Amino acid sequence: MIVYTWTPLIFARKGFPRDEQGVPFLPGNVLKEGIESALVYYYIKKDKEIESKVKAYLLRKHLNPEAVIGDVKRIIAEKYSFVKEIVIPERLSLDGEIKEVEVEVFDLKKWEEVESFRTEVFVGSVGGDFSIPEKVKPAAHSFCEALARMEMSMLKDHPLVEKFYQPLLNDMKRWEIPLRLGMWTEVRYRGYLLFFWRIKEVRERLMETLKMDIRPKRVLFFPRERQTAGWCEIKP
Repeated sequence: MIVYTWTPLIFARKGFPRDEQGVPFLPGNVLKEGIESALVYYYIKKDKEIESKVKAYLLRKHLNPEAVIGDVKRIIAEKYSFVKEIVIPERLSLDGEIKEVEVEVFDLKKWEEVESFRTEVFVGSVGGDFSIPEKVKPAAHSFCEALARMEMSMLKDHPLVEKFYQPLLNDMKRWEIPLRLGMWTEVRYRGYLLFFWRIKEVRERLMETLKMDIRPKRVLFFPRERQTAGWCEIKP
């Protein structure tokens, strides 16, 4: 299987890591985290037992912010054993172009740039000997389409909705396995807790405990291309 980038992929502000020969690569955990984000969202949404367990966990008195994501992922993996079938090597090869560009941290709610920086981005395909079960596909579609709709809803009638997000969402429905990969937001929990934004008591508890909006409302934006970062597709 191959990962294709539909919009530029960022690894970190400092750029991509290099191997012993100086060749850039993508750490396998980037792909793994993208898949896990989708599975967490999907199974909390689909499975009432999982939703109840995670909700009870997030509402407990002494919530350790550092342990939240690991604990939620364990709750999913304990019930859905196929998660263990996801096999991804430590390093994935990059076949395409790495270039340095200007990136904006764009606040979707305020419709403004809050910061900008230059970093390396990658456009092309990502290869490696990885194995992803078919059950990931519906989760990936559910999560990525929800992310796109969430970002659109905050932008309302901003020109990006018509110029970028609506075509993206239409195209995404035809993708094999859509994923949001790499550094695409600077919000700490990315999209892991997105499902609970619609549940008032959990939303308020998380905002009180974590001291932040759990929606990834600040995204990384490429002003020249008029695109947001990290939209990718896995296909054979």
